Amino acid sequence: MAYDVDKAPAEWVMHRSNRREATIWLIGAGFILGSGVMLAFAVGHRLSIAGAAALVALALALRPYADHYADLHVKLLRGAAAERDVGETLNALRPTPGWVVMHDIEQAGEGNIDHLVNGPTGVFLIETKARRYANAQLTKAKRQAAKLHDELGVFVQPVICLHTREGK
Repeated sequence: MAYDVDKAPAEWVMHRSNRREATIWLIGAGFILGSGVMLAFAVGHRLSIAGAAALVALALALRPYADHYADLHVKLLRGAAAERDVGETLNALRPTPGWVVMHDIEQAGEGNIDHLVNGPTGVFLIETKARRYANAQLTKAKRQAAKLHDELGVFVQPVICLHTREGK
């Protein structure tokens, strides 16, 4: 398994977040441009009331999709911050003899592994979550650990790390 040892935590999720942010900016610019064109047509009496109503209806119909897209972006940013903080904490193990800490390991068909720690007490796959996790995410961590076991030939313990706990 080839790996860049200088890879910083959260690079993978930040790359995804940056692409999503660029898309949000493009959609926002398109909305502003479209609004300006609609206003110019309305002022120039080239847009009927029915046409204006259709454009407003289209904007209202697309709003839930835009809200969902923006909410996912906020979750990605929150997740990136959590991964970065947990990764920096784990990096404190690096100077200790016998410990290896790796971040953002791509795994085919799975996305990425947030952190992988190998030390005298075993190999740990650490999946970082900002506030909470769903059972499906625990299942994914177990599946990723099993795949790593098959690749490396050693037991890999899956761990879910909550950056900030939500609820009781």
